[in-house]
Amino acid sequence: IERVAPAVAPNLTEMAGPELAARLIALAGGLESLAKKPSGTVQVLGAEDALFAHLSGRAPSPKHGIIYTHEFVRGTPPADRGSAARALAGKLTLAARVDHYSGERRESIHADLRDRMETIRARSAVGGDGNE
Repeated sequence: IERVAPAVAPNLTEMAGPELAARLIALAGGLESLAKKPSGTVQVLGAEDALFAHLSGRAPSPKHGIIYTHEFVRGTPPADRGSAARALAGKLTLAARVDHYSGERRESIHADLRDRMETIRARSAVGGDGNE
């Protein structure tokens, strides 16, 4: 995984790490399938049971799936994890699309994600209400 993931999906691997990138690609059914999914779907990949429980009215909607293992989501206070997961899913989806359709590395995607996470964490540090 450590050698293959960067060759298959360099931007996704840089942002998510090789293990999470490989798991996302596997859960989606391939890089092309992952690239075609909306970010909201990527956000809850791996949380299918929780999603079906929500759809049947038995549970609240899941805020994150397998992307919870990413340091940006896991290291964010619980009140802001939904925002962090949404931001991460958006950038991971963008990275997967760049990897599938062009294959070129784009450093700006990862920099944008770091900036967004700093904003989310700063908001929770000052006791923000979660609204932007």
